[in-house]
Amino acid sequence: MKSRRDVARPLRLLVAVDAFGDEHVQALCEAAGDGAVCDRLGQDASADEYRRAMAAAEVMVGWPEPDLLAASPLRLLLLPSAGYEEYLTPELAARKGLVVCNAGGAYSEGVAEHCVAMMLALVRRLPEYLRAMPGRSWEHLHRHGRLAGSTVCVIGLGTLGSAIARRCAALGMRVVGVRRHPDRPCPNVSEVFGPGDLTTAVAGADHVVGALPGGATTRGLISREVLAAMKPGAYLYNVGRGPSVDETALVERLAGGHLAGAGLDVFAVEPLPDDSPLWAMENVIVTPHMAGYTWDYADELCDVFASNLARHSAGEPLHHVVDLSPGAAT
Repeated sequence: MKSRRDVARPLRLLVAVDAFGDEHVQALCEAAGDGAVCDRLGQDASADEYRRAMAAAEVMVGWPEPDLLAASPLRLLLLPSAGYEEYLTPELAARKGLVVCNAGGAYSEGVAEHCVAMMLALVRRLPEYLRAMPGRSWEHLHRHGRLAGSTVCVIGLGTLGSAIARRCAALGMRVVGVRRHPDRPCPNVSEVFGPGDLTTAVAGADHVVGALPGGATTRGLISREVLAAMKPGAYLYNVGRGPSVDETALVERLAGGHLAGAGLDVFAVEPLPDDSPLWAMENVIVTPHMAGYTWDYADELCDVFASNLARHSAGEPLHHVVDLSPGAAT
């Protein structure tokens, strides 16, 4: 999609990302073109402060409330996240002249590494050894697993899923995958299934990874039926979107011993409620939706946004455009 603007007047940019330093803001301003004016706003600013700042801007980098975005004159929103589900509203679908872009694959490498870290930790029983350290226990737990020679099924072979598949293949794992269009091959994946064959895909896997985007089409996709189809002793990981997994059914499968463990960075409700059984399960790793945050993630985000700002200024097609049209979330 092309982004059109009046090149006769300087672009006014609003940045509401606390992780960005002065050097990032300067880089964004320079990418936006000669004379671009940049305003900053704290992420925790009030709705009124957001409303006033957005009224004076043409382009914004941040996470404004969808209703404020719909009522604003903004022409381009650059979301500092891969997820965009909350912006799939009727009001924004009807909003003329607005383009929304997400962060694309800026977080994928970090999330992929985090996923593999959880896989290694669980098969090598590291959480149990960590719990034993305060008691100075020198006990071998035995029955340690290994990833090499095992099979992983990656559900969702976009940028994130492909990054996970690449790492798993490098560790000697056989990789199968599930994607909407199974006729499209994916490097490092030996067999690709369609969504209709999801239970078949997971049945032979020792590890199953959810790397799905959000939206109605993926909500509950890793269902009770899919979890039941997983082989006894398999592990589940979710680093895509929390609502894609039936958490109630997952807890049952973990508690009953059908699944050996789970590594979870995303959840149906966040923060994960205090009364969730997942907190107390010794065969579960819970991390607070932080898999994509590396020490240099702000630099990666800045590079993605600077590229799109330069394209916006030049009237060129933008990258990572979100489909806001009616039905996009279904």
